[in-house]
Amino acid sequence: METRFDGLSEFISRKGRMKIIRTLLEEFKTQKEIAKRLNITKNAVNGWLNKKDKHPNNKHVKEMLEILKNKNEEKLNNILFEELQIFQKLLLKF
Repeated sequence: METRFDGLSEFISRKGRMKIIRTLLEEFKTQKEIAKRLNITKNAVNGWLNKKDKHPNNKHVKEMLEILKNKNEEKLNNILFEELQIFQKLLLKF
């Protein structure tokens, strides 16, 4: 059975996704600017930031990764490295 694979974004936890969006907010200062760059509504960004049951889907995470890579690659690498460490610890416990 063939399934869709969304690449790196598929392996980023909700916590990691939230770190990415907060980092973008630090870089761009407004939810409106993030929404504009992702071609979504400000309400969607607001929901991600303020509702525990909402977070960016893989498509939006992939777009955010590209934006952050171009804006502040060092911060992006730090977030991804933290995600890798969390995943590694979970594997070692298993």
